Amino acid sequence: MARSATPSNHTANAMRLLQLELDAPTDDTLDRAARTITSDGKATRCRTVTTALRHLNAAGAAFDLALICGDDAQALLGAYSALAASGRLPPTLVLSATASVDTAVSLLKAGADDFIVRDAAGHWAERLTDEAAALQTRRRALSERAQLDAELRESERRLAQIVDGSSVAMFVIDQQHRVTHWNRACEAMTGIAAEDVIGTSEQWRAFYAKKRPCMADLVLDGAIESRFNRYYGDKDYRRSTLIPGSYEAEDFFPNFGDCGRWLFFTAAPLHDSHGNVVGAIETLQDVTAQKRAEVALGERETLLRQIIQCSSVATFVIDREHRITHWNRAAEILLGRSADSAIGARDLAHEVYRRDRPVLADLVLDGAGDEEIARYYDGRYRRSATIDGAFEVEDFFPDLDGGPRWLHFAAALLHDEQGRTIGAIETLLDISERKRAEERIQESERRLAQIIDGSAVAAFVVDQTHRVTHWNRACAALTGVPASEVIGTRQQWRAFYPAERPCLADLVVDGAVEEKLSRYYLNKQFHRSQIVEGGYEAQDFFANFGNSGRWLYFTAAPLRNAQGEIVGAIETLQDITEQKRAEENLRQSEERYRVLSITDGMTGLYNARHFAQRLREEMDRCQRYQHPLALMLMDIDNFKQFNDRYGHVEGDQVLIRLAECITACLRRTDQAFRYGGEEFVVLLPETEMGEAIAAAERVRAMFAGSEIRPGDGSTVCCTASIGVTTFVAGETPRDFVARADSGTYEAKRRGKNRVIRIVPGMGNIVD
Repeated sequence: MARSATPSNHTANAMRLLQLELDAPTDDTLDRAARTITSDGKATRCRTVTTALRHLNAAGAAFDLALICGDDAQALLGAYSALAASGRLPPTLVLSATASVDTAVSLLKAGADDFIVRDAAGHWAERLTDEAAALQTRRRALSERAQLDAELRESERRLAQIVDGSSVAMFVIDQQHRVTHWNRACEAMTGIAAEDVIGTSEQWRAFYAKKRPCMADLVLDGAIESRFNRYYGDKDYRRSTLIPGSYEAEDFFPNFGDCGRWLFFTAAPLHDSHGNVVGAIETLQDVTAQKRAEVALGERETLLRQIIQCSSVATFVIDREHRITHWNRAAEILLGRSADSAIGARDLAHEVYRRDRPVLADLVLDGAGDEEIARYYDGRYRRSATIDGAFEVEDFFPDLDGGPRWLHFAAALLHDEQGRTIGAIETLLDISERKRAEERIQESERRLAQIIDGSAVAAFVVDQTHRVTHWNRACAALTGVPASEVIGTRQQWRAFYPAERPCLADLVVDGAVEEKLSRYYLNKQFHRSQIVEGGYEAQDFFANFGNSGRWLYFTAAPLRNAQGEIVGAIETLQDITEQKRAEENLRQSEERYRVLSITDGMTGLYNARHFAQRLREEMDRCQRYQHPLALMLMDIDNFKQFNDRYGHVEGDQVLIRLAECITACLRRTDQAFRYGGEEFVVLLPETEMGEAIAAAERVRAMFAGSEIRPGDGSTVCCTASIGVTTFVAGETPRDFVARADSGTYEAKRRGKNRVIRIVPGMGNIVD
C-alpha cells in the first residue's frame, strides 16, 4: 500500500521537520525517529492543525518534511487537506496505528507521499527514517533535474541567438534533414524567410531549380566521396582541414542577385554528447568579389606587361643574372638607347655613369644594405616608405644624352608566387623640372592658402594638435564665426555644437576607430569616403544655422606628410537643406499620388479598384479571427431622372452630398467607396447586423434630410435605397456583394428610401 522507498541508512543532512501529533505513541520511539530524521534532534512539534498552519505560513519557514501522526481516519484526512491548502506543505508522511486500506488510499490520493502503519513490533520507526531519507533523495534528484532542464533550455536559447545573430549566412538541419535554424543572414542572402523553410526538408529550394541534396544533407548521411563527386566534382570541393568529417566547396548560383553570385559553402556534422551525428550545419559566404578579383588579376598581369611597355616613366627590368629583360619606350628616350640593344645586356652603367659600376637595380638584386648603397649614393638615397626592401635615389647626371638632368630612380625586387627573388625593376623619372619647382614651393604654399580661402565650398583645416590653421571665407559665412576667432585655437566646435565635442576632422586626425565615430555620427548617415582613403562623410541638421536650421553634408579627410603620416585633416561643409527639402517634397508627392490612385476624384471616397483589394483583405481577416464583418451597398433613387432634368453638373453635387453623409455617419474603422456611377459601398469591420442597420439608417436619414439646390433655384430632397448584409465564412467576394446588392433592389421594389437587411444563409429579406 505504501509507495516504494529507496533503502537508505539514515539521512545524512539535517532536515527541517514539521511534526503534527494528533495522536502519538505513548513511548519515546517517535522522538528517537524524529531525532534520526533531523540529525540535530530538532523538530517543530504541533498538537493542532491551527498551530501547524501558523508555522507553515511564518516568514522564513521552509520545511523539508512534514509528519502527521494520528489514529482517527477523518481527523488525518482533514488535517492533511487543511495543511495542503496553504500551498506550502512539504513532502508528507502519515503515521497511524490504523491499518485501514481506505484511509491509506484516501490520503495518498489527496497527495500524501506515504502512509506508514504503526505496528506493535515497532518496525514502523525504521521504515519511517528510511522513507524520510528516500524522500530527501528524490527531492534532491528532482531539483537537480529541474536545474539541468533549465540549463538545457537556456543553452538552446543562446544557441538560437548565436546562430540568428551571426553575420555569416547559415542553416542547421536535424537527423531527419529538417531545417531547425535559418538565420537572418541566410534570409537576406537567399531571399527566403525562415518561417517558410524551418520545419521542412526544402532547403534545396533556396539554391537549386529542382530537388537535390545540399552539402549539409550529404554530410549528415555520411556520404562517400563518389556521391560528393556527383554533385560537386567540378565545384572545387574538398575536405575541411579544420573540422573532421566536414567539406568545403565553391559554386555559381545564377538565380542570386542581378547576374548570379559565387558562394563558398561549408558543411560540418553536429554530434551529441555520445559522439552520434544528430544533424549538420552549413555556412555560406558570398565570394563573388573574390572570384571577380581572380579574373581581374589575370587581366592585370597582362595589363602590367603592357604598362611597362607603354608607361611614360622610364622602366627596365633585370633578371637574376643581371641581364636586362624589359626596356620600355620611355627608357629609350630618356637614356638614348634602343630596346633592341639594351635587352640581354649587362652594361647599363656605361649609358648612365660612363664607367663600370652597378646601377641601383643591381645593388638591390644583390641584397645590398645601407652601407653598400651609401658607397655609391651617400646622402642621396632613402629606403622606400611603401615597398619593403626598395630604395629611392635622387641624383644629378651631367653626361646624359640631351643634356644634364636630375633623375629620381627607385629599384625594388621582383618575386615569383613562392616568394623567390627572380629579378629587380628600376624606374627613372626626370625630376629636373621638380627641382626647379622646389624653389617656388613657398610661393605655391601661399597660393594654396589663397585657393582654400577663395573656394566657394566652406572648409577648415586642423593640424596634428587639433589647432585650426585655415578657416576660409565660405566657412565664416556659413557658420557666422570669423576666421580670426578660431585660427590658432582648438575651438572649431563652437561653430557647430552647443558643448565641446570633436568635429569629424578631429576624429580623422586621431585615427578614430569605427566605434568612436559611431558614438557621434551613428544616426547622421556617416560612412567611409569612397574617394579618399581614411576619409569620412556624414550628414546632420544644425538647428542654430539660419532662421530655421540647416542640413549640412560634411566630409573630412586626412592630410599626410611625405612619409605618409597624418599631420592634419581638412573638413568641407555643404548646405544641402534644399536637397533635403526636395527629398521630403518628393516623398510627400509620392504619398499624394498613392492616395489619388485609390481615391475617387469627385467624392473623395476610395474608388472601386481599392474596394476590391480591401474587401478581400477584410474577408480574410474576418475569416482568420472569426470576427464579424458587415457590408452596406446603396444606390441613389431616381438619379437618372435628376440628371435628365438638372444636368450632370448638378447630379455631381448629389453624389458629393451622399459621400459627405456617409463620411459623417461612419466610424474611423469603417471604409466607404464609390462603387459605380451612383452606387456606394461601405465596409464595416467588427460590426454585427444590428449595428450595421443602425449606421445605414443614419446615412439614409441624413441624406434624405439634405436639401439639394439645383441651378433653377428650386429645393430638392434626394433619397437612397440601402441593402445591408453580413459576411459568411467561406463565401466569395462576389456572393457577399451580390447579397447586399439584392437588398438594394428590394428596397427600391418596396418604394425606395429605405434600408433592407439580408440575413445570410436563410434566404430571408428583412426590413
